[in-house]
Amino acid sequence: MIKTIFFDLDGVIIDSEPIHAKAKKLTLDEYGIDYPISLFDDFIGQTDEAFFKHVSETLDTERRPIDLLLQRKQKLFVELLPEMKFVDGFLFFHQKVKEKGLKTALVSSTSSYTFELIDKIFNISHLVDLLVTEKDTVYHKPHPAPYLKALQTLPASTETTIVIEDSPNGIISAKKAGCKVFALTTSFKAEKLTDADKIFHHYSALAMELENP
Repeated sequence: MIKTIFFDLDGVIIDSEPIHAKAKKLTLDEYGIDYPISLFDDFIGQTDEAFFKHVSETLDTERRPIDLLLQRKQKLFVELLPEMKFVDGFLFFHQKVKEKGLKTALVSSTSSYTFELIDKIFNISHLVDLLVTEKDTVYHKPHPAPYLKALQTLPASTETTIVIEDSPNGIISAKKAGCKVFALTTSFKAEKLTDADKIFHHYSALAMELENP
């Protein structure tokens, strides 16, 4: 019996991955940093700090400070925010979840700064019972710490909790925490999400699963 649902943010609630990737790409382009095209997919589900640490240490020949790259990315991200939307079908699914009286949590490795910007537009903090973002744990996805924090704080049981994720790193994090994971193919193709318990291409199919678990 499902009693709790944990949502990732990027690619699960908000279709923000393309905006994050665009802001990162523009940042690297402005500083003339060469990168492989797979770089952005490789870091989906990880923090901006992890992304730019990798860039600074392995790709940037001038070894620019991570904070410099982060600040530029964040400025570009703010400029691109008007392009962002809810993931198709999320609001319908969320309504079904609330009608069933299920507890909910947002569990994301996004920074507090970024979340606050998004929350001003989408009011996500009012859609869930608990928020777990980067500031709430020392370790981040794919480490299980974010989901363990949510389980402990809400509190919730792994036996009655479903996690909705869209990335391999997020799936690893949730599975290591002992949770059952439903994956959405919003950011990765299904063959990259095979560690999830079930894979869905749209929230409408996931809503049917909720009706007939």
